[in-house]
Amino acid sequence: MIEVKGLEKLQVKLKNLQNLQHRTAPLMTQLGEILKNSVEDSFESETSPFGERWKPLSKSTLKNKLKKGESERILRREGNLADRWLLKTTNKKASVSNNASYKGFTYGLAHQFGANGAGRGKNIKIPARVFLPVDKNGKLAKDVKLEVENEIIGFIKKI
Repeated sequence: MIEVKGLEKLQVKLKNLQNLQHRTAPLMTQLGEILKNSVEDSFESETSPFGERWKPLSKSTLKNKLKKGESERILRREGNLADRWLLKTTNKKASVSNNASYKGFTYGLAHQFGANGAGRGKNIKIPARVFLPVDKNGKLAKDVKLEVENEIIGFIKKI
């Protein structure tokens, strides 16, 4: 005769996993914080979440910034893009967003992906300075992915 013990504990754990979808708000908040921190780290280090240094400012841009008394830092004017990331979470998702604009121009995507034909004369090329931890194919940066996976595994283990 074979005797199996401990099924009660297993049933409780399975029930906890079954009800997991209704209690994931804390996990989503943590995951959102990971993403937000990655973005903020990019601005601090002037490096993409994928490890590539941002292209330096052009001499003319640097000269203009210094003339106006602005920061020499890349993608820093008033801090709207670098410092104003919003985190919104639900039980099912976490989103990090920023609607920064300058004189009506929402410029986050132009800096993330680069742009041709910018400026008054439409002859300025804005180089891509990647700050979002997601590539064009929707894949997370390796370090961010690992941190997200570890957070999820830790959350499940606690249950």
